[in-house]
Amino acid sequence: MSLATDPASPPLIVFRRFAAPPELVFDAWFEPKALGKWLFATPGGVSEEMEIDARVGGGFAIHERRGEIVATHFGEYREILRPKRIVFTFGTDKAGPFGIVAVEIKPDGDGSLLTLTHAPPPEWGALDISANAGWESILEGLARATGEEGHGHTLVMRRTFDAPRILVWKAWTESDHLMRWMCPANFNVTFAENDLRIGGRWRSGMRSPEGEDFVHCGEYLEIEKPSRLVFSHGWERNHLEPAADTRITVVLDEIGGKTRMIFVHAGLATETSACSHREGWTGAFENLARLAGELAPKNY
Repeated sequence: MSLATDPASPPLIVFRRFAAPPELVFDAWFEPKALGKWLFATPGGVSEEMEIDARVGGGFAIHERRGEIVATHFGEYREILRPKRIVFTFGTDKAGPFGIVAVEIKPDGDGSLLTLTHAPPPEWGALDISANAGWESILEGLARATGEEGHGHTLVMRRTFDAPRILVWKAWTESDHLMRWMCPANFNVTFAENDLRIGGRWRSGMRSPEGEDFVHCGEYLEIEKPSRLVFSHGWERNHLEPAADTRITVVLDEIGGKTRMIFVHAGLATETSACSHREGWTGAFENLARLAGELAPKNY
């Protein structure tokens, strides 16, 4: 099965080692009850229906409710070679277009090494960081489904701001701007400080409507002005969630004077934590949208 694709839409390749043997990892791709908990699943989503015809020429339809929306993923199995290889088409509309996904599983000591290659259709263009994070999150779920403990959840969010990219970058990287948006809805930022350099630290506090104080902080890991920012995220003060180091990636693209943001928060301990963070960041990005709108007319 060829995975040849349009040069403008290069394939995405994701690797993952599993503690489980190849047979167990392979079989998890075809177990309907388990599949609904990890394949194409999102934090807070609810699997409504699974249709699987596990044979070459057979197909699948996976329906997940995400609030008011039902997201469905369709595909057809092209190769099934237990426990080594699975190839299937993949799309979000029954009529297409479809990409091709190949899953290779090899023994690796007592466990296994999985290589996933996703060749998108030309209509999709190049796959971005959110697609990579999406598959990594899916494989995190597969690890849990095969008995591994301690594997986190990845939150992927997108947002478009009505402001040039440099202004959204400033909002992410300057403490006086962070003071105006980096908290959930109805919270208030109490302080924000940062040292924008690789290895530099950032730290910010927020207060809930009930008067409870929270402090989060981290270290800058990658800085590519004005397009990419990567930093660690942890809680110095939060009685609702145990301390844990996670990783945030922010990618900014400018399109027609507006800024498209892809936000990835990886390493969240539980699905409950991922859902809580989604709610919190959603409110924060509403604040950021208002700030971006205020900054845009200044043209600085």
